[in-house]
Amino acid sequence: MSYLWVGLILVYGIFKGLREALKKKAMGTNSVIEVLVFYTLFAFLMIIPFSHNVFAISYRYHIAILIKSSIIFVAWLCALNSIKRLPLSVYSVMDMARVIFSILLGVLLLGESIGILQGVGMVLVIAGITLVNLKSKQTPTERPNKLVIVLVLISCLLNSVSGIMDKWLLSTQGGRWFLGDEIITSSQLQFWYMLYLTLFYVAYALIKREKINVKKCITCPWIWILSLLFVVADRALFVANSSPDSTVVVMTLIKQSSVLVTIAMGKIMYKEQHILYRILCAVLIIAGIVLSVL
Repeated sequence: MSYLWVGLILVYGIFKGLREALKKKAMGTNSVIEVLVFYTLFAFLMIIPFSHNVFAISYRYHIAILIKSSIIFVAWLCALNSIKRLPLSVYSVMDMARVIFSILLGVLLLGESIGILQGVGMVLVIAGITLVNLKSKQTPTERPNKLVIVLVLISCLLNSVSGIMDKWLLSTQGGRWFLGDEIITSSQLQFWYMLYLTLFYVAYALIKREKINVKKCITCPWIWILSLLFVVADRALFVANSSPDSTVVVMTLIKQSSVLVTIAMGKIMYKEQHILYRILCAVLIIAGIVLSVL
């Protein structure tokens, strides 16, 4: 049972890969903000029947969850705008830059250590990310411009900060900075996080006066599937974070299994080219993941 969290993170990684592919599909008929508003709204409505004791948390946790939600709010705006402008298989490997940010934050902020195998694993992950961006293997339309690169890096950094916060929020250790000895459940965190995230996107759409076609969004099957994957994946992630045996360093590397799913979906759904080369880059990254878990 001590390695149940590894299986849960693997589930998260697979579902994350599917979500990246379906986000691009959903944006084929809907705008970025339409997808984000209804994606989070549907997900929040789905978890309400399974949420318990959601009001039994302190104002300190509300402040922390609000901060986490605001971080993801910006991260997803950057991510979806990047996905819309890049081939899926290129974005998925570039997105692995979050590995570097997460490991560094895990070591610096949570005091986690990196062993020899984890160090070699991180080198392989970085090598895979670097190789996928070689211009010699990309057509002109696949080469990310500077703006897209910046958006991907911002998304990676903010997602990494959010991952650190998950571990902090769901830790069962007492005496934590700001939170003290209070403990919350994965159900409580998921409820408030999704509620605040939904409110942020709705407020953004209203302030920006974005045009929202409600009927088109409600009848879009991809948004509904995205929401279901979001709910299941995040519950698996939060439960894994609550395990005292899990570490941010190893969890971050396992999450990158999503790249194989995303690359495969890029070929199946979007007929993308140079898939074999990107798979070879991903193999380096997966090898790094395996070494980190040993």
